[in-house]
Amino acid sequence: MRINRFVALCGNISRRKADEAIKEGRVSVNGRIVREFVDVDPQKDLVCLDDKRLRLPEGHLYLAFYKPPGFLVSNSSSDGKPLITSFFRDIERKLIFVGRLDFLSEGLLLVTSDGEFAHMVMHPAYEVEKVYLVKTKKPVKAALLKRMERGVQLEDGFFKPVQIRKTQQPQWLLIGIKTGRNRIIRRFFAHFNIPILRLKRIAIGNIELGSLQPGQYRHLTPLELRAFRKLIKRKG
Repeated sequence: MRINRFVALCGNISRRKADEAIKEGRVSVNGRIVREFVDVDPQKDLVCLDDKRLRLPEGHLYLAFYKPPGFLVSNSSSDGKPLITSFFRDIERKLIFVGRLDFLSEGLLLVTSDGEFAHMVMHPAYEVEKVYLVKTKKPVKAALLKRMERGVQLEDGFFKPVQIRKTQQPQWLLIGIKTGRNRIIRRFFAHFNIPILRLKRIAIGNIELGSLQPGQYRHLTPLELRAFRKLIKRKG
């Protein structure tokens, strides 16, 4: 493995910061300072950053990621569209991208190496609420919002949001859903002839997008994971 990838992965820092640490002489391999991007064997070589030994992380990985618009949530693309895998090249693990977000949509996506966790988030039996902000072309009038609250019959069955309400910004609505049906929010708004300018997911269960910026990710805290598992246990 290239040393800068190893340092980024084990030190939980970006590739750029790993590159800088190597060039600054802060990284050693088997007791010798290295300033070039050599290959290392994680099983045999002793790699240190600032005199602290680096080890491959144990256990599963749980990340909150801000998917930017204009990226596919996929490992491959038949038409050359950008993939979100480009944001995770430093991570030497098989990752599961949890929760649908279409090409134009943005916001919170959970990324994990834990298949059981991914199943709990996605399976409809657990009824995990996903919360979105929707920017419309024009403010939605109160009477129309009341109709939307009651739900509608779509081509694949009845749909009713868990919640839908106005925000302090006139063109933005907040909507909560518990289904994973494909493009359900876009189809729901299209039923009422409401053009969507932006669709942004801000929460999955108790896990929030927070201050993340497009393309950024953070590790979920133990508190977030415990609270999420308790939520799932109550629903399951």
